[in-house]
Amino acid sequence: MTKLLRFKRQTLGILLVAGSLNLGMMTSSTAFAQEFTHYVSDNVEQPIRRGAGVEFRIERMLPPGTPLKVLETRDGWSRVEANYNNRVSQGWIHQVSIQNQPPARTLLNEQRARFNELETRFNEQTNDYEQLKINHDEVVSELTELKQAHFEARRELEQIRQISGQAVDLDQQNREMRQIINELEAQQVIMRQQIAQAGDAVKRQWFLTGAGVLLLGLLLGRFFRIPKRRSSWDSV
Repeated sequence: MTKLLRFKRQTLGILLVAGSLNLGMMTSSTAFAQEFTHYVSDNVEQPIRRGAGVEFRIERMLPPGTPLKVLETRDGWSRVEANYNNRVSQGWIHQVSIQNQPPARTLLNEQRARFNELETRFNEQTNDYEQLKINHDEVVSELTELKQAHFEARRELEQIRQISGQAVDLDQQNREMRQIINELEAQQVIMRQQIAQAGDAVKRQWFLTGAGVLLLGLLLGRFFRIPKRRSSWDSV
């Protein structure tokens, strides 16, 4: 009797656990279905019906790729909410017509749009790269010109420094030459005076010499006079 009661309790516990698991799976499947966006298959337009069966009236036709929000599932049918052309509709659609991934046409359009966007961005980046390359070349050219100008400025500065040093040396040499010229001019004045004095002395010497010669001539003429001849007329 005790074993029978224990067996019934175990069986009841297993049934309760199985029921809980089944309910959890159903709830999870419903929540999973409601959590993700589903899509109408990309084959043909699919009808939304008032109930879960083909015998119910069609409320609306949905084009392929229409996003759907699954509200609940029952016997292979799903109650969905569709928003198409700014019009929200609810109804039942067979699960065969629903897929979890966007249809290939939608994916293709998305990929095309993404490709066009990437191509546009690539072209923009290419243009930016070309512009940056042009700017880089201009900067390199300007840098080269600045380096050349800096080199020439340094060379001119060295020349100015050399000229400045030479100017100082030349000024010193000029001063020395002026001093030498002044000394030579003073010596020239002294020599001119000496020459003038020597000229006067020579003149005086010549004067004295001439006077001496004249006096000597007079003296010689005085003492050595030639006697006069008597003419025949004197004897008569």
